[in-house]
Amino acid sequence: MTAADPVQAPARSARYLGGLEGIRGLACLGVISAHSWTHWAPETTPAGLAQSMALGLVLFFAMSGLLISLPFVRDVARGERRTDVRRFALRRIARVFPGYVAIFLLCSFVFRAVYVGNAVVVGRPGSDAGAGMMTDPGDLLANLTLVHTLLPSTVQTGINPSWSLTAELCFYALLPLLLVPLVRWGGGFRRRAFWVAAAPALGFVVLGLAGRAVAEGWWRHTAGMEALTAEFGPNGIAVLTLSFLGIADNFGVGMLVAVVFVWMEKGHLGWLTRRRILVVGTPVVAAAGALTLWAADRHPWFVTAAMGLAATVMLLVLVEPSARRTSSAIVRLFSVRPLEHIGAISLSAYLWHYPVLLLVSRIDRHLGIVGGDEVVTMVWAPFLVAVGSIALGTLTYRLVEKPAMEWAGRR
Repeated sequence: MTAADPVQAPARSARYLGGLEGIRGLACLGVISAHSWTHWAPETTPAGLAQSMALGLVLFFAMSGLLISLPFVRDVARGERRTDVRRFALRRIARVFPGYVAIFLLCSFVFRAVYVGNAVVVGRPGSDAGAGMMTDPGDLLANLTLVHTLLPSTVQTGINPSWSLTAELCFYALLPLLLVPLVRWGGGFRRRAFWVAAAPALGFVVLGLAGRAVAEGWWRHTAGMEALTAEFGPNGIAVLTLSFLGIADNFGVGMLVAVVFVWMEKGHLGWLTRRRILVVGTPVVAAAGALTLWAADRHPWFVTAAMGLAATVMLLVLVEPSARRTSSAIVRLFSVRPLEHIGAISLSAYLWHYPVLLLVSRIDRHLGIVGGDEVVTMVWAPFLVAVGSIALGTLTYRLVEKPAMEWAGRR
């Protein structure tokens, strides 16, 4: 799994939509746990557990779909353009690149903890094999500009979970192109405006499902290739799988939640009460879990698509109180300070966690601090990686990310 990006909307929106910062923090911890388990305890970890933690990455993408599309959806609903696209673009660039570039350079040239080749090819469980300092000019340029995921020769190199940022940037670029022209067709919060605003979201859902079907079909017609290699190896299937085309549905479900939220905050959709969301959503989440386990071996490309159903329900439950100007126990639960802090620094922590995992493996080779493939390792290893990632993530957030966002805000 990865991420989603943990790329955030402005702090004001995060505070307004109570609980989302905390659930982002929980999703970040889920990604760290999943990668730690598959790295150090692949045999001990129960079947499907690590894959189920991929819900964290799906939540990252769905939350991006919700938060980043929200101002554009409001414009369509009002029939009036208020979102400045140039300002939007500047804030998105400032949100992603300064922190990522700083972390990449530190991990490559100081810690020598980035993959210099494809992680599936050169990496080994429980080891830092394949990690070092990236010196090839072409590979460096591809990684620094976040186009490495678009090329079979560089996919899953560098900070390998950074592939999610490439998909995020594609989403940012497409969003205004699709939604701004629709403003003239909306207005008045009418039923027509609702479906106009929802059309791009539904289109992304269809696009993502189609992309997954093409990628899986391509793999099934490629003899002798394991699913892991097809999904993350140096080949065209992986490029498609990890691209926006392969995960567009995860962004789409978040955008659908944004449309529902905008209409709810204006007093519409009164029939969609919290109780009805829970009554209908609970079996949907259960079905999503069952579909995830079923798809793991039969249709691996649709595992995170099934999780998108659960992510949709979770986001609806969290945003409904904000839309109705009320509160709820669930929102208060996810608004605890430690989780909100991890959510605030989640982009940095997410980017740091795999280099930290490799560094812990390097230390473990000499000192044996992690342990073997056993139950205790499933607790201890994620704890070590999480502590290091949160500590380093806090530093880069305060020294790089936050100043860059403040600069963009002033501009």
